[in-house]
Amino acid sequence: MSLTPVQNLQLHNHIERVLHVPGNYRGGILEMAMVIDRTYEAETIKRLCADIMASCKKQSEIFRNIRLNMVLWGEQEIRTEPVASAYVQMGTCFEDYRQEKIQTAKATEEIMEYLKKFHARSKLILLLTPDKERFSRIAEPGRLREAMGPFLKQKLVIIYPETMQGGTEFLHCTF
Repeated sequence: MSLTPVQNLQLHNHIERVLHVPGNYRGGILEMAMVIDRTYEAETIKRLCADIMASCKKQSEIFRNIRLNMVLWGEQEIRTEPVASAYVQMGTCFEDYRQEKIQTAKATEEIMEYLKKFHARSKLILLLTPDKERFSRIAEPGRLREAMGPFLKQKLVIIYPETMQGGTEFLHCTF
């Protein structure tokens, strides 16, 4: 899967909205997180992440020197690895990546709580997940609302294979 020209434009628009939220990015080195749902196949995620980083670098000068945290969201664990954006574009940071098959329902609330706890400094959070329906199933709406407030919903861009959605839009659509 690669980004189409329309998806590229949508990504640019979402990123611009995030970066221009009052109180968000104001210069200096941008810190961002890219969250990967490990149900993606390795080759698909390599191409998609490379396309996203290339698109970001074409969009603005601020993406030339960023602190990028790669968050791998699996069924058993969530872990963060700091990586260079050049390694993402070359695909070398995915050499140890292993796809996971879903055994139980993965809780969206869990990843949102993790992001709020460990990636609050990130000015932009891109979450890549292949299954919109599964991701939108919320068991505890209050827990999700708590995890996404007050700032996470404004920094989040969720990227599905066919479409993209901002964090605020996702929060409003789930309730």
